[in-house]
Amino acid sequence: MSVKNVAQLVFLQSSRHFSRTSVRAAETGEVAEGYKRLKAIQAKFQKPDGKPVFLKGGPMDSALYYTTVVLCFAGIAGMGKLFYELSYPAKQED
Repeated sequence: MSVKNVAQLVFLQSSRHFSRTSVRAAETGEVAEGYKRLKAIQAKFQKPDGKPVFLKGGPMDSALYYTTVVLCFAGIAGMGKLFYELSYPAKQED
């Protein structure tokens, strides 16, 4: 590594400290719009309303959850039918 590369690295590291925007935002007291939206979403999911987290997203979450439950029960019923048919095969006529 040459002296020129080291000098550039030192310059970048020292200037990086001065170019951060979080310090400027803290001085002015402003909060970014995206941060406000994020905090609102977090508050919605952390509200103690007795619902599990995977259902707090709204009606689409409920629809996907209940669709998954129905498909699971259909799969279990299909496996039960398969096991019954394999356990008691139909008699063959000669």
